[in-house]
Amino acid sequence: MYDAANDGSGFGMMGVLIILAVYFYFAFSQFKIAQKVGCADQAWWSFIPIANTFLLIKMANKDWWWFVLCLVPVVNIICFAIMWMETAKAAGHSPVWGFLVLVPFLNFVAIGVMAFSGGATGGGMPSSGQIDTTRKPTHVG
Repeated sequence: MYDAANDGSGFGMMGVLIILAVYFYFAFSQFKIAQKVGCADQAWWSFIPIANTFLLIKMANKDWWWFVLCLVPVVNIICFAIMWMETAKAAGHSPVWGFLVLVPFLNFVAIGVMAFSGGATGGGMPSSGQIDTTRKPTHVG
């Protein structure tokens, strides 16, 4: 006899596994980016919901109150765009890669590029008070 009680349970379990795989891909990618930008001590925050937002704020060199902005509808989209663009720059990549993290399906590629390709290897973004003395000034004219 046909038992309809188990119909679809395999698809449900497959959905859960796909969601977990995507979550760990993004969490591990953020972990690697955090190591690149000099946040290695807090990199494990990437695996904890809500704490990973604080990690993103730290990687982008923003103040803690940006978390409050992330709670405001529509404003949060702009905040996440800015933070991911700043994080991409800190990781030694174009800010475009940071913006692409917000675009569905392209975000898989963008976060992977920032996490697993070349770029900065630590130290993060310089503070506003630091001056790069290794570069020679260029003169026009």
